[in-house]
Amino acid sequence: MSDAFWVYGSKLQLGNGASPEVFADVAEVQDITPPPLSRDSIDVTNQSSPNGWREKIPGFRDGGEVKFKCNWLPQNATQDEATGLLSSFGDDDVHNWKIVLPDTVTTIAFAGFVSGFEPDLPMEEQGQLSVTITVSGEVVIS
Repeated sequence: MSDAFWVYGSKLQLGNGASPEVFADVAEVQDITPPPLSRDSIDVTNQSSPNGWREKIPGFRDGGEVKFKCNWLPQNATQDEATGLLSSFGDDDVHNWKIVLPDTVTTIAFAGFVSGFEPDLPMEEQGQLSVTITVSGEVVIS
C-alpha cells in the first residue's frame, strides 16, 4: 500500500512582518509549485585531477521560484493592493511565506518577494491569477 497523500487542503500563507508574525492564508489558491531546491557546483579540476576526471565541490544553494495559481479576487485583503499580493509586488520587501501541507505537520517556510503578478481574464472562466515568488535565503522543510 502506498504512503502517498492527497494535496487537497494545502495552504499558501503570507506573513505580516509583525512580532510575533501572523500568517494569513492567500485566498482561493489552486495549484502550488514549491521551491525547486538546487545547488551550484564549483569546478575545481586541475592538472593533477585523477585520471583526467573533472572534480567538483558543492557551491551555493538556491530556492528558485515558487509559483502558484488562484482565483483572482482583486478586492480580497490577501490579494489586493493595500495588504495582499499586489501590495507585496509593489513594496520592494522580502516577506516570510509558508506552504502548509494538508497533514498539518509538514511546512515549507521561506522568505521571498513577489516577482510576477499575472492576471488572466478568460471569457468563459473565472478571473485567474498566476504569481511568482522569488525565494531569498534558506528554505526550511519541517
